[in-house]
Amino acid sequence: MKPKVVIGIDPGATGAIALLGNDLLLVEDWPGDIGGAADLLRAWAATYQIQMAGLERVASRPGQGVSSVFSFGTNYGAWQGILAGLGVPVVLLTPQAWQKRILCPSDGPDPKARSLAVARRLFPDAELTRKKDHGRADALLLAEVVRRHYTF
Repeated sequence: MKPKVVIGIDPGATGAIALLGNDLLLVEDWPGDIGGAADLLRAWAATYQIQMAGLERVASRPGQGVSSVFSFGTNYGAWQGILAGLGVPVVLLTPQAWQKRILCPSDGPDPKARSLAVARRLFPDAELTRKKDHGRADALLLAEVVRRHYTF
């Protein structure tokens, strides 16, 4: 029987995907292309029973360039399609929604630094040593929110 897991996905260009289960933690940076993302998720689905995925629901923000918004939206849609193709249930969470469930204002003023601080505290064995690991931190925290609030 496959181990039951949940996953969290930060769909940004510096995003990542995280897998959490009992005594199990995997984190991978955005593979760089849709084919790599599909290969990664197919491999995980072959090994683990993915109960649910938490995908950060993204939207454009004022001041973002057109190409970055397009790239962000493409990644977001790619993850949705891959998850649907594998039959993985998905909950779409805005940054505000998932952060409200796991972060505290006392964790710091900067959202990226705050995510890193909380993820390092909750997942001390995760590779989160670089400042640019905020995508990994967000993916881990999304998976943790799914594990705490959306699965049985």
